[in-house]
Amino acid sequence: MLHKEQAYTFLKQVYQDVILDLKLDKISEYFSDQYMQVTDGTEVNIQGFHTHMETLKSIVDTLELSPFYDFLFDEEKQTATLRYEVHVKKKNGDSGVIEIIAIFELKDGEILRCNELTRSLQPDDEFNTIGKINIKK
Repeated sequence: MLHKEQAYTFLKQVYQDVILDLKLDKISEYFSDQYMQVTDGTEVNIQGFHTHMETLKSIVDTLELSPFYDFLFDEEKQTATLRYEVHVKKKNGDSGVIEIIAIFELKDGEILRCNELTRSLQPDDEFNTIGKINIKK
């Protein structure tokens, strides 16, 4: 079982490697084979998450992560709730900021489940769907 500080360090490393650096080969190190993600009501398994990340890698130039504005951890349930922003610059030059609230369930040192809500902080609808781009219902 992870303690709060360990969970924080683990999730920061996941975000650095998988989200910011887009090292897709690291997904299997951090995520369970049974991984399920629900983003804005759309559910995917580990393969769907991998496809989502491949699509992001193909369209994104840079991603920057804000500090975690909120980080709550339930040691008994092994769940972490985070609120943060991702600053996105796409290869086509467009940029935007996405606010994300995510709840992670951890098990045996891996991420088992993630439920997240995303919201573009721009009036442009293009960034409202980036959190679940290429995720099929």
